[in-house]
Parts: sequence; structure tokens; C-alpha cells
Amino acid sequence: MTKYTTLSEELSNLSGERQELIEARASEICLEELTLRHLREKLGLSQSELAERLEVQQPAVSKMERRQNLELNTLRSVVNALGGTIEIIVRIPKRLFEKAKKLSQL
Repeated sequence: MTKYTTLSEELSNLSGERQELIEARASEICLEELTLRHLREKLGLSQSELAERLEVQQPAVSKMERRQNLELNTLRSVVNALGGTIEIIVRIPKRLFEKAKKLSQL
């Protein structure tokens, strides 16, 4: 008979460093999938309550939650209304600057 193991058992067989890397990536994936609706619900707010804070009508909040892309200004307003702040980190590999520099020298 085949013996099956759980994911927890498999993870416990990995080194601590590998477990930390997996946990960090899992957290990143969760954040990538975090939606405005999920955030609003986790904070215990209805669409109407958020609409009131944003000084818009409830259908506008519904529309925002369905959109895949929001303008930064809109996202900032929503996050501020939820009591949060936004931090943006831009990472640009150095090699992109080197390529741009070479092109500008032509």
C-alpha cells in the first residue's frame, strides 16, 4: 500500500532556509491576489460605508471593485479611506540603464 504524506510533512523535511523562501513567496502570491473587495470585507466595511467615506455613491464602489486596473489616484483614495497608506517600490535592473546609455551614445 502506498504511503501518502501531507504538504506539512513534506515542508518539514526541507531546510529552514528553504521553508522561509517558500513562505515568503507564498505571501507575495497572496498579496498579488488581494483585491479591493477582499480588503474592504476583511476590514468589516460594506460598499455603502466605503462609498460614504469616499463621498461617492455605492455603485461607484462596486464598479471600482470589478475593475482590474485602477488609476493610482483612485487606489490612493480608496486605501486612505480604508485607513491605510500606499508604498510603491520600483526595481529596475542596472542592465537596463547600461543599454539605454549605449543607445544614447549612438
